[in-house]
Amino acid sequence: MTDTADETIRSTIDASPLFKHLSEEWRSRLVSGSELRTFRGGESVISEDQTDEHPLYLIVEGQARVWTENDDRAVELKTLYPGASFGEVSLVSDQEPTATVEAKSDELTVLALDHEELVALLEEDEKVRRLLEGVTLARAKDTLGKVSD
Repeated sequence: MTDTADETIRSTIDASPLFKHLSEEWRSRLVSGSELRTFRGGESVISEDQTDEHPLYLIVEGQARVWTENDDRAVELKTLYPGASFGEVSLVSDQEPTATVEAKSDELTVLALDHEELVALLEEDEKVRRLLEGVTLARAKDTLGKVSD
């Protein structure tokens, strides 16, 4: 990994409200277990009902479209911007993704945080767990409201 990539990973983790309170040790663990990934417009980062393990993602650059399928129609849920996270539903619930997230902009760069490190962090840090559970609950309510329209 290049120094620039390392710096981007570190600054993205440091800027995230999820991780601001973490010790230097935990931040370093997250940095070492993370990687930058780039997706082209329309390319899926996470697909609904995909069964493989998913990391937590933080958007570095670009926009992501979040949508779900309901009664054979696509339901737009949200557009995510730099600094936003996604993938927390699968991480917290250990279930399949409940929505599809794809690159909305021509190019989307995300930081993929290592699943095993995050599971260990959630077991150790109640604050991160509560933050992610809160995001999960808010997104579930938002999704229910939109699919029932």
